[in-house]
Amino acid sequence: MPVLREQVKQVLKNAVYRSIGETASAIHAVDGDGRTLRVLMYHKVNDLSNNRMSMPVSLFDEQMAQLKELGYRVVDLDAVLAHYGAGEPLPDGAVLITFDDGYRDNLLNAAPVLERHGYAAVQFVPIAYVGDTQPLPHERYLAAHGVHNPTVDWDEIHELERCGVRVESHGISHKPLAELEIDEAAREIAISKLQLEEKLGRRVRAFSYVKGSEADYKPVHPSLVKQAGYDIAFTAVSGANTPRSDPLQLRRYNVEPYSPRTFELVLAGACDLISIKDTVTGTHARRLFNAALGTSSR
Repeated sequence: MPVLREQVKQVLKNAVYRSIGETASAIHAVDGDGRTLRVLMYHKVNDLSNNRMSMPVSLFDEQMAQLKELGYRVVDLDAVLAHYGAGEPLPDGAVLITFDDGYRDNLLNAAPVLERHGYAAVQFVPIAYVGDTQPLPHERYLAAHGVHNPTVDWDEIHELERCGVRVESHGISHKPLAELEIDEAAREIAISKLQLEEKLGRRVRAFSYVKGSEADYKPVHPSLVKQAGYDIAFTAVSGANTPRSDPLQLRRYNVEPYSPRTFELVLAGACDLISIKDTVTGTHARRLFNAALGTSSR
């Protein structure tokens, strides 16, 4: 029954995205001016059945190929840092590929696909789960029902970097900053950076807010990110970015198992109206919907 509910939810979401995108495209309501950077957010890339938030490997490969077919240019994190730090231009149709949560399948399944296409990417890891056999908080239900999504260890992090997937910070405990006291939030932000830098032997410059909607972090948190020494940070608020975007609140598209046409519409910005789901009010409504459907991960 939970599997059926997830399938129904995915069908509904795809239909809504496609409807919004086709309507916006038909009435020429897509504003492409100034859109210099699209950031894609993935989580798991594997073919395990009954596995929510996962992208099938073959579909991930198809989406990577589609980026090139549609004329997009995949850039690395250094290019994004230079764009927001020094005003360096990005190529037309720039796309940054990111992964949240530090899943091992990013190394086993996603990295070979990325290498084949010649793409760089970024993986954001919550350091408490690096080398830990315990499932992430939102994975506990799946793990209890035999669906396991292990996270990377330190050796695998180094292997990811050798494959062109740069590792950056996703905090420590995988708790949304909005749920933490201010001193605990500051610790999550700063200590994760310091520990990663010690292990990687280089500066860590990017942070990803856990869950990342407007309800999951507060206005004070970007300033804490800046004070800790990060240069850019990524939300999960849907949309593209311009040179005037706040580099500590860059937007990302949460990519799901879309049809090729829906993926095209999302990249073009035709579905940006859906970002209302990432507002404080929209997030609470989305959580109520998931609870009613029985698909909540919280």
